Amino acid sequence: MKIKNIVLQTCLECGQNVRIPLNEKGDFLCPVCNNVIRKGNTWSLRRSAFLALAILILLPFALGFPLLSIDLLGVKINATVWDGIWKMATTGYPYTAFMVLVCAVIMPVSFVLLILTIHIQRMIHQRPRYTLIFLTKIKEWVMLDVYLVALAVAAFKIRDYADLEFNINLIAFVLVAVLNTLLFIKIEPKQAWERFYPEYHSLPFDHASHPTLCPTCEYCFDETILDLKGQQRCPRCESNLSVADNIKIQRVWACLIAGTIMMLPANIFPISITEMAGKVSADSLMSGVILFIEMGSYTVAAIVFIASIVVPVSKITIIFYLLLAIHYKWKHPIHIQMKLLHYVHFVGRWSMLDLFVLSLMMSLLERGQILSFSVGEAAFYFGAAVFLTMFASANLDARMLWKIHYDNKKTKHN
Repeated sequence: MKIKNIVLQTCLECGQNVRIPLNEKGDFLCPVCNNVIRKGNTWSLRRSAFLALAILILLPFALGFPLLSIDLLGVKINATVWDGIWKMATTGYPYTAFMVLVCAVIMPVSFVLLILTIHIQRMIHQRPRYTLIFLTKIKEWVMLDVYLVALAVAAFKIRDYADLEFNINLIAFVLVAVLNTLLFIKIEPKQAWERFYPEYHSLPFDHASHPTLCPTCEYCFDETILDLKGQQRCPRCESNLSVADNIKIQRVWACLIAGTIMMLPANIFPISITEMAGKVSADSLMSGVILFIEMGSYTVAAIVFIASIVVPVSKITIIFYLLLAIHYKWKHPIHIQMKLLHYVHFVGRWSMLDLFVLSLMMSLLERGQILSFSVGEAAFYFGAAVFLTMFASANLDARMLWKIHYDNKKTKHN
């Protein structure tokens, strides 16, 4: 292998400096933590843009046309993504509706538009610095796959009240969700950065000084490079890298504490209120799970229980533990801590399932004399808790845990 085909790259997860062969196909994993440093088998920007265009064509059918229909006392009622959000907003819950709007409409549309914008900027020879930054930030907020599961849960809840019918537009929604997931896997923002900014070369494998890694664009550069104010700033994406670790930790603590406080009213107040033939039923997060069990829908009950109770509580507990581990420098196995952190990153978004189900129920069960459905007070607090804990996990830098691991290892050897 030629030496010029080997470059130095810092692992985004453990901070280890790794020599990467550029001419090898397939994923290149960090030898220390098994994090994917360089993805293989990715799609070209042109191919990704074509898929994004296909998704954009399908999105109006997936978001604006009926996905489900019910026959309620001879009246046909359709459910669309937009109708549920609009009814939630106009019945006194605009903030809850905005959370659903962001994750189910704004972010999915923005994701495909950003990919198309990058392709257009390439054609007109314009550098997409801010477009690429936004693209790397919004991926975890595109939740069409979560909404798809919410459709199934809502269908199980609705079938006890009225005859349910799936519309052909549901196929468009499923296709959009699947194609979005495929796009997540195949597109690699890091390679786009390298394509648009070729003058920022990778460091040679025998680079003498310790390199600095930008977590935004993953550019690895010499630590002696400073801006005019003497601060470390990425020369490629211009991200500020001078934020101290204690400031980062304070941000995580702030989001975690606020999210924990929000979880208290989210579990105390009702999340939904159903009125049928004069009988009012207010369901909390847990009572909704019990209702599915009484109906015999054990699979749906398990899904709702995991998304509504297990995921939020476990996420808060794990982040709290990891913060204490950083503060007290606990000598716990680093690989277990990394598995916990990966779990938090993976499952955090699935807690939005409840709000998506509420949105669909609002779209289908209109207020009337016989049957009425409305959102409860807990919905806003629950959504706020989900958002805050996602912010907390996004700001928790894994390299802080690895630094403690390296220090403990060094102390042990000495």
